[in-house]
Amino acid sequence: MKKNKLYGFNNLTKNLNFCIYNIFYTNSKINKIKYINYINNKYNSYKLIKILKKTSKIIGANILNIAKQDYEPQGASVTLLISEEIIKKNILAHLDKSHICIHTYPESHPKKKISTLRIDLEISTCGIISPLKALNYLIYKLKSDIIIIDYKIRGFTRNLKGEKIFIDQKINSIQNFIDKKIKKLYDMLDINLYQENIFNTKMILKHLNLNNYIFNKNNKKIKEKKNNKIINLLWNEMNEIYYGKNN
Repeated sequence: MKKNKLYGFNNLTKNLNFCIYNIFYTNSKINKIKYINYINNKYNSYKLIKILKKTSKIIGANILNIAKQDYEPQGASVTLLISEEIIKKNILAHLDKSHICIHTYPESHPKKKISTLRIDLEISTCGIISPLKALNYLIYKLKSDIIIIDYKIRGFTRNLKGEKIFIDQKINSIQNFIDKKIKKLYDMLDINLYQENIFNTKMILKHLNLNNYIFNKNNKKIKEKKNNKIINLLWNEMNEIYYGKNN
């Protein structure tokens, strides 16, 4: 897309939202406790900060402030205040317009042997930097079973003639920015509202390797006759999440 000379600052806000799910088979109360401890360790606030710092670097944003919180009995949140430009001492600009935040929500089914981790991640930028640059890094890093992505461009900016510009990048689908290797692993569905600059992509893994879903490694030697039952349990959980309804 041809770059326009702008009148003042680029006021377009680009907002990328991830809703990410990972499913686990936890076949005992002890394994459910171990699962929560595992999640609290792997996705504690310090490790989430590392992910978001890398994300900021990829999209070309400068970090102004970091806030973090670990919760009891489980879960963590991290928010980064970011800016397109380097903020010099005693100069505060655009501080409330750009941020990255992430929240984790581990939980378990009260009756079935299923535990689910949901991760919500939002990248909101103002200016020329685009959160879509971090798309593949985050998908690879978080290695998810289900990914629901929303991308919206809000507001407008003006060129030197005073004409409004409502979008400053070429896009007709989020899939345009996803690596081919990732696409081979997932079934994908798009819902796009082009006139509103709203784009949505849902992704679900095509194939399951049971060993990746049994939480406790000591329990991987499950009798083969139970394999299909466990796989069906996992697929049922994933399909309910993906289609947004209980079977």
